[in-house]
Amino acid sequence: MQYFIIDGNDSLQDVINYLIETSGLPSIHQRMNMYPADNSNNSFQIQFVDNCIFFQESEQTKFISIKNKNLKSFLRFISRICESFFINKIELLQFCSCSILFDTYHGNLIATEDMDVVNRIKERFNFQYYENINEHKAKIYDSAEKIFDTLGNLNGKIKDYAIKTGLDIRSASPSVRIRLSNLSNDYSFLEKYFKLVTQNDLLSLESKRNVNTLFKPMSIIIPIFNQDVTSTLLSIQGQHLSMEEKTKIQVILVNDGSKLDVESQIMKIKDSLDFHIDYVSFSANQGLSNARNVGFSLAKYDIILFLDSDIVLSKDYLIDINTRLQVIPNGLFVAMRKNIDKDDPILNTKNLLNGIERCNNFDDSRIITKRKDYHIGWDSAYGDENVMILDDTNYFKQLGFGSKIGIYDLPAVVAGHNMAVSRQFIKKQPVFSTRFKGWGMEDTYFASSIIANGCFVIPLLSSCVYHINHPPRSGNMEQKIIEAKKNYYLYNEMLDEKWEE
Repeated sequence: MQYFIIDGNDSLQDVINYLIETSGLPSIHQRMNMYPADNSNNSFQIQFVDNCIFFQESEQTKFISIKNKNLKSFLRFISRICESFFINKIELLQFCSCSILFDTYHGNLIATEDMDVVNRIKERFNFQYYENINEHKAKIYDSAEKIFDTLGNLNGKIKDYAIKTGLDIRSASPSVRIRLSNLSNDYSFLEKYFKLVTQNDLLSLESKRNVNTLFKPMSIIIPIFNQDVTSTLLSIQGQHLSMEEKTKIQVILVNDGSKLDVESQIMKIKDSLDFHIDYVSFSANQGLSNARNVGFSLAKYDIILFLDSDIVLSKDYLIDINTRLQVIPNGLFVAMRKNIDKDDPILNTKNLLNGIERCNNFDDSRIITKRKDYHIGWDSAYGDENVMILDDTNYFKQLGFGSKIGIYDLPAVVAGHNMAVSRQFIKKQPVFSTRFKGWGMEDTYFASSIIANGCFVIPLLSSCVYHINHPPRSGNMEQKIIEAKKNYYLYNEMLDEKWEE
């Protein structure tokens, strides 16, 4: 590995901009290194990268990944080998052929094994260069720390890291509910590095595209049941992307036994679309979860977006989602919605193809809501008062550790009508549980699994979606409430089942 010492904040921004120009957008990761304080007797290192654990016995041995569901039991075993460690937590930007490491013992570093990158950095910047970073005198010296204190409590640095990255601390086989009660959703540290990379705020109300932002291929999964999907497709075509970028979009349409002639609807507009469509049709309705599962099985790309067929996207939605998931792969992103009628001027074909502006007057219940008949599980302590979820939880950052406001805990703020995630965090098969019947909770349980795997739930505010009003799919509101109750009680039973990663 080759290393460069980055001097000064001005140089740091220049380096980031240069690497984005030459290598594309980086992803943000967390890392923690543990070195035995007594190196004479113990030549091994433990490295945590996001929520994965690696072990290296010597400098000649490559890191070996360790799958251990119980962090405490693993570290108790390690503490028998060595009691004290140097523990260093860092954040890093991972480019395709190099990394920028922040706040290491040696300051901010560029690390790479690519000699082409080494030569380009040497030519462009006047940085100190080392083939062995230990030849550089460390700027920061941490004292050795014990993994456990005299009461058996886990070291604070390790505990904080585990909470942020989704590493399990408590038990060898917890339930999903226990997993969720142990995880933070405070993604504040990501905001700093997102701005370094994009020159834009993660929670900005405006979409500002960096000229060097590359659009990565993405798969969009849309189940259809007795709904005209034309407006959704036209709003995808109307995204402010180049024709080349639109060819990187795979749209998977799953017709779940609709009585409408969905294929004819698609054929009428297909020639005006620049993206690829995969179409699957069932003769009979098999349920929303099954339709999404089939769609996911056909998805080709790492960026996955689930949409409903009654959703229309504002013009910058896809680039905003795409950029965020490139930089923050452990994010589960959701945009707020605005309800509109089917005769709204927004749905005019010309308007859709030109691209729709983000609205400024959301009526999304995650922004402000009060108890409704179909709000099964509403916390009675809130009575009939208005609850402002987004504001009261500081953009969901304070909605971790199993907390709840009104009807919303962290999984519940993830609505199935639009949610985007990196494929690597979808570990369970089938992706959506088919145990839920009718309306509600299948998206919430999906979200609970993604969060338990180490994802932060982050709102997308620079873009929005418009929801086309229609009668309840259940037939009427009474039936919808019956289905919601059954699924809510089933969801709570499933939360207490044994968690299998």
